[in-house]
Amino acid sequence: MKIVFNTTQPHAPCSTMYSDALRGIEEITLYDNRLELYDIALFMTYDYEFIKPIREKFPKLKIGLLDPRSYRVFDSTQYCDFLVIDSIEMQDYWRCAGKPLFEYVEYPNINTVEKTHEDKDKFIIGYHGNKIHLECMSHNVTPALTKLREKYNIELMVMYNGKAPSGKEEWCPKNVPIRHIPWSMENYHKYLSKCDIGIVPNNLIHDSSVKRESATKSNFNYSDDDYSIRFKMPSNPGRSIIFGKLGIPVVADFYPSAIRLLQEDVGYVAHNSSGWIYCLERLISSRELRQSMGDSFQKLVNDKYNFATQNNKFLDFLRTI
Repeated sequence: MKIVFNTTQPHAPCSTMYSDALRGIEEITLYDNRLELYDIALFMTYDYEFIKPIREKFPKLKIGLLDPRSYRVFDSTQYCDFLVIDSIEMQDYWRCAGKPLFEYVEYPNINTVEKTHEDKDKFIIGYHGNKIHLECMSHNVTPALTKLREKYNIELMVMYNGKAPSGKEEWCPKNVPIRHIPWSMENYHKYLSKCDIGIVPNNLIHDSSVKRESATKSNFNYSDDDYSIRFKMPSNPGRSIIFGKLGIPVVADFYPSAIRLLQEDVGYVAHNSSGWIYCLERLISSRELRQSMGDSFQKLVNDKYNFATQNNKFLDFLRTI
């Protein structure tokens, strides 16, 4: 079985993460356009427009589209033999394609760090990702951090591409020192690994009045304490897993991947500000809990989501194709 991985955007973040993960498979060649030499060809979502002509030119080639991040690629999926998705959110959505799905959780390829949590007077709470999730945490995480700062000496470290925040942004807790770290692979270890707790805000702000749309004649048991949550289809566990690699316990927003991943002694999920305060304060106030949760989360990541394990399962899947 000969497999090739191709993309027109090899330096895009998702392309880099998948290529780093898959290069451990002996049967895979990276970046070769001689498709006639291969049994299976993997393409990134950025290349969806090439799927149809490739299918027409190589009718016997088995084609897989990796990380289909938008409904816009649906037509191209119909010329694929399978899709590689990275989360339960994607899995549910892409049942619409009627193709075999394989879940492969990709994330930046960083080394595992064995972290020793300490009793301390100052606590660093870390975030990594893009700015949209920072902007959308203003309604729940920001008020929680503001409240906690009244009792604890906390600092917020945020790692993302772009300019440092001015402090006037709505997501910035006004009483919490904020340290901006430019994104780079080196900075995961150099800076993010120094955090005591990781946060993974994920859900998108939307007008809560949409809940009242259910208040029809039948009412559907509408109540003001109903939950109404909006998250992106490409939501996934990757941002949490990075903290697991670094031995850092996590509090994440309510969304399927987080609820699926951060159970029991592995981590916390929260939605309302009160929930975020409770979860963060438990971790702030107990070195032992930070240590046990960080260790348990790291063990889960190492056992279930390491690339070697996922690659073996992926090869088994490809043999069925």
